[in-house]
Amino acid sequence: MVVISPHDGGFTEIEQAVVAEGFRDHNSEHAAPEYAKKSQKWLVRDDQGVLVAALSVDVCWDWMYVDELWVSSELRGSGLGRRLMCAAEECARLQGLQGIWLWTQSWQAAGFYSRLGYQEFCRFPNFPKGHERIGFRSRFEPTHD
Repeated sequence: MVVISPHDGGFTEIEQAVVAEGFRDHNSEHAAPEYAKKSQKWLVRDDQGVLVAALSVDVCWDWMYVDELWVSSELRGSGLGRRLMCAAEECARLQGLQGIWLWTQSWQAAGFYSRLGYQEFCRFPNFPKGHERIGFRSRFEPTHD
């Protein structure tokens, strides 16, 4: 007999190891590509060394995921966010990735990503209530299998 019990918080180190091994075994049985995530970041500092913008991404399989893009309120609209996204795109292309994808909220930067040419691929209404979570992606030139 199995027992399902709820717990607050994330997995312990031992629990995480068991779960990860289970996923690896399952993926291996199905000849799935190995899961390996690589993180990268770009930081922008002003003349005094103060952090004024940042971009963090994760690369997994053939796609780059934008985890966080932040530009200080004083520099929004200056083109800095676009420059950071262009740097990420260049990095992704150099790695031969298929594209970049991300989530944003309806009160955040949907218009910004649309202006950069990203296409909406998903929209969750009421996440959180009264707002939407929106998925965007930019697919690079098709690769031939």
